[in-house]
Amino acid sequence: MKPTELTDETLMKRIAAGDATAFQALLDRYGQKIYACAWRLTSDRTEAEDMAQEVFLKVWRHAEKWTPDAKLSTWLYRILYNHYIDTLRRARPTENTVPETASTAPSPEQSMLQKAEEEEIKEAINALPARQKEALILCYHQGLKAKEAADILSVSVGALESLLFRARQTLKERLSVRKETA
Repeated sequence: MKPTELTDETLMKRIAAGDATAFQALLDRYGQKIYACAWRLTSDRTEAEDMAQEVFLKVWRHAEKWTPDAKLSTWLYRILYNHYIDTLRRARPTENTVPETASTAPSPEQSMLQKAEEEEIKEAINALPARQKEALILCYHQGLKAKEAADILSVSVGALESLLFRARQTLKERLSVRKETA
């Protein structure tokens, strides 16, 4: 059986035993997802690459600590999230931004309007309290289920839903005020 066809549990057992081929299969399976989340959290390609590399370095060193009762992707996101929080603590005060999305507008005028709107949304998201922003990124940008995101943030599902509700309300208020003044 090829390493790419192995279950997460089997991959982790092999990685714990020092199997580099299994580790490469794990990188192939989860590398882009972890990098994408890191990039959304940091808005910096180099920092996101460093964070993703650090996550997988920790997996290599501590693979035996993972237990199959936890979903592997949740464990990986939790390692990333913990590393992100540690990085924020060391780097305070720094501005946390949400990355811009590429414009697909066909005309320059539409592109300019879309970019201005994206900038407003980015600013509104960046102005959110950290926990609300993190919940928003995990659930909406990374597409995680509430239970997974709650586990990563070490909160109950109810607390996560409360964070998301408050984040959406705050964004709605801030963005509607901006449109009224425009």
